[in-house]
Amino acid sequence: MTEAGERALSQPAIDISIVVPCYDRLNLLTRTIQACLSQQVDAAISWEIVVADNHPDRLAAPVVSAFDSTIPLRHIAAGDRNIAEARNLGVKAARGAFIAFVDDDEAPEPGWLMAHYRCLARTGADASFGAISPIFEGGSPPGWDPQGRYYSTDFGLPDGTTIEPLKWFPPRPRGVSTANVMLKRSSCFSGDKPFDEDFGRTGGEDTLLLLRLAQAGRRFVWCVGAEVVEFNEAGRQSFRYMCRRVQRSSRHSAEVRMAISSHKLLTRMSVYFIALSQLSVFGTLWALRRKPAYVLQICKALGKLGFARFEFIPE
Repeated sequence: MTEAGERALSQPAIDISIVVPCYDRLNLLTRTIQACLSQQVDAAISWEIVVADNHPDRLAAPVVSAFDSTIPLRHIAAGDRNIAEARNLGVKAARGAFIAFVDDDEAPEPGWLMAHYRCLARTGADASFGAISPIFEGGSPPGWDPQGRYYSTDFGLPDGTTIEPLKWFPPRPRGVSTANVMLKRSSCFSGDKPFDEDFGRTGGEDTLLLLRLAQAGRRFVWCVGAEVVEFNEAGRQSFRYMCRRVQRSSRHSAEVRMAISSHKLLTRMSVYFIALSQLSVFGTLWALRRKPAYVLQICKALGKLGFARFEFIPE
């Protein structure tokens, strides 16, 4: 094949690919695919959906094949119980110039895809992030969190505002993930495995990639209108579950910060200092006023100190 032919084959074939990594939440996956197929997309935009099946028995295959869609909808085998591998294989299979990720427990609102696409076109940014709103099995948030605050992600920023996840001061939104994001392929993905598969059985692989991109000077923005709704089953609604979740997430965050640091000892000392400060402040507040929010801050501190199992949380 000629060099020109190889270049042509390497060029993105369509505008946007939606990648849905999944494991075994088949009832929720059906809801996710239906919401993706219901996107209100401009006629001039070409797009597809890629379901990256991370279960060894490929449980998602019959779910995908049950849909009769005019939009290209593909199922791919994507490793076994390694979310980073699922993301990597999803990106490899995708043909879009832009890659949008949505989780298999989320349902994008009808304007989600075009909101991301227009935001990136307008701002020239490399990635855009949107809000995640919860709904709950049973119809209402758990009693310990009546507003559903700990199940929501909304930076509350004006549309197109730059997100700087590496800055500590002044306070900036730093909890970036691929739960609701669109990325430009040409500037955000290089090599066969952009997501570190060493983090694939624990989580944190998406944050690691995004922080590395931020280090490399890629620009992130907040996108108003690119909204998804996350379904929370009964097992997620207990306070015990949320304690484990924030503790594990805090450990992931600390490990990711270590992974990208060029001064690992200093970074570790900084993480420990912040953790001990959290323990002191919120331990005192808990003793005085026993609020669930204080316990969760204590759990975050314990995660930073390494008191969290580095593993998936069963859901």
